[in-house]
Amino acid sequence: MEMSNRKYSIIVVTLNNADGLKRTLQSVRALNYPCLEVIVIDGASTDSTKDVIKGFAQLVTVFVSEKDKGIYNAMNKGIAHVTGDYVVFMNAGDCFADADVLTKVNDADTDIILGGAKYGNDVRFVPDKMTLYDVLSLGINHQSTYYKADVLRKYGFDESYRLTADLKSVIEPMARDKATLATIPSVLSICEGGGVSKQCWRDTLIENKRIVAEVVEPYYREDYLRFSRINNSMLDDFIVLSHFQSIFPLLRLLAKVMRFLNSKFKHIPL
Repeated sequence: MEMSNRKYSIIVVTLNNADGLKRTLQSVRALNYPCLEVIVIDGASTDSTKDVIKGFAQLVTVFVSEKDKGIYNAMNKGIAHVTGDYVVFMNAGDCFADADVLTKVNDADTDIILGGAKYGNDVRFVPDKMTLYDVLSLGINHQSTYYKADVLRKYGFDESYRLTADLKSVIEPMARDKATLATIPSVLSICEGGGVSKQCWRDTLIENKRIVAEVVEPYYREDYLRFSRINNSMLDDFIVLSHFQSIFPLLRLLAKVMRFLNSKFKHIPL
């Protein structure tokens, strides 16, 4: 495939966020890359979403408006309409960081491409190189994740995951098929919020542990769980403790005391 002829499929998922959808489509229209298609999957919005679509009729290739079973179900619906070589997903309200984003992504030619993202004032870059363990530990920004279409068609998004199906969609092809990965050291997207997975962090930890259990080969599984500090006993204890918010200041104080004692007495032989 000639890099200059690479076609991008941009899938936008929306529900009752007409203003956000308008911002997203405006950022798509500002892209200086000509070979792309725009697929909008709407969960049967009751606001002015359809009016926004009419205003971008020449830009939007496919528009589907019907009830769905959640965001990952909507994203899977979008995959069925893809005709491009690479696919990226945006939520309504998310925007491309600048007009040159697809040109930057075009420099990489791997199965999956990861880039940085901005959430409010929080900027999250990706390392120059990422292993499977790095992806498990650091996570991804799905608005800055580009998949080869064939990889995405094979794995899609596991809808039994409520929070981290997007992470699994990267981990699984890497673990099972040795999918190749490249990173872009730039912010590729500006996102509307931190996402449900950031708000429900306890459940996210549990789902991350499940990804390891389901996808990582048994020979390496225990090491992944141990190194990522989500092994069975530690995670279960942490989940219990996390419900008692008042204990965290005490734990922080205890950690400070231990650091002080370690700095003062570390040279004293036992």
